[in-house]
Amino acid sequence: MQGTDIGEVAKKAGVSRTLIYYYFKDKMELIQGMFLEYFEAAKQFVGGALITEESPLVRLERYARFYLETAVTKPRRVILYRNMINDMPIVFGGQSQAFYHTFLDNVHGSLIRTVEEGIAAGLLAEVEPRLLAQTFMGGVTGAMLELAKRQLSEDEGRALADQAVGVILQGIVKSPA
Repeated sequence: MQGTDIGEVAKKAGVSRTLIYYYFKDKMELIQGMFLEYFEAAKQFVGGALITEESPLVRLERYARFYLETAVTKPRRVILYRNMINDMPIVFGGQSQAFYHTFLDNVHGSLIRTVEEGIAAGLLAEVEPRLLAQTFMGGVTGAMLELAKRQLSEDEGRALADQAVGVILQGIVKSPA
């Protein structure tokens, strides 16, 4: 963020520096807007992926697959996401905790509800739902970061994403009695 130059941003966006300043008073406001736009996009994706009538397992697989395939096809986006969490205190100052918790509630709330449904249906391990959701998310995040740092063809990446999705889901599915 510190090395970001508004002139470079304008050039990459194909607009004038003046136009950027018409919408944003300074670089920090531009970056805050970017963060908030990302948070809203994540909320919309998660809602669409997890709030459906499908089986919780289908929804969780779609959720994991999306993020893992994004790591393969758009690795820079994954690195940006990882850095966003660390940069929140710089971007939002004293409000960073509130923004972070709102983001988690919006994104992880749907995940927790899906996990609760899976447990109630006897599909997922009988583990405290928040812990199981975080365990699932930890697997997805770890695999995302690993895939993002590799130089993979789409075919190689999809094969590894398939393996990771299988391992992640296998870890949270209820074992036969």
